[in-house]
Amino acid sequence: MIELITDRTLEDVLSQNEKGTYNASDLNRVGIAAEELRLIGIDAGYPIVGISRRNYSEGEIPLLEEMEYYLSQMHKCRNSFFDLGILLPHTMDGLDYVGANNIERLFVEIEKSIQQMYKTKRYCGITHCGEGGGLY
Repeated sequence: MIELITDRTLEDVLSQNEKGTYNASDLNRVGIAAEELRLIGIDAGYPIVGISRRNYSEGEIPLLEEMEYYLSQMHKCRNSFFDLGILLPHTMDGLDYVGANNIERLFVEIEKSIQQMYKTKRYCGITHCGEGGGLY
């Protein structure tokens, strides 16, 4: 999956470096990651909501409705999985570096969870399903 930024700090914000500002590249990166995760989820038989827009341009100021949709998709992704303990912002207004980190961390943790599901998956053929366990 695309590399996500989950380690922003207050120093990044104060210096207004690449990690310290949330802009089109961040929105696009999260959109790309959401689409990749959606496809990974389909492969795993676990449908995950994806964010459709991945073409924000530098300097573009997204509409309030777009940002509300963006966050609603994040919350749907989080809620479609078991509790990952990741607090997401409720609004993009006043987004801080912790909220920005958590938005991207959500996708990292969901991907880890899916990979863990693959590792622990047990296959059961029809002819052997329920054998010895009293299931008929």
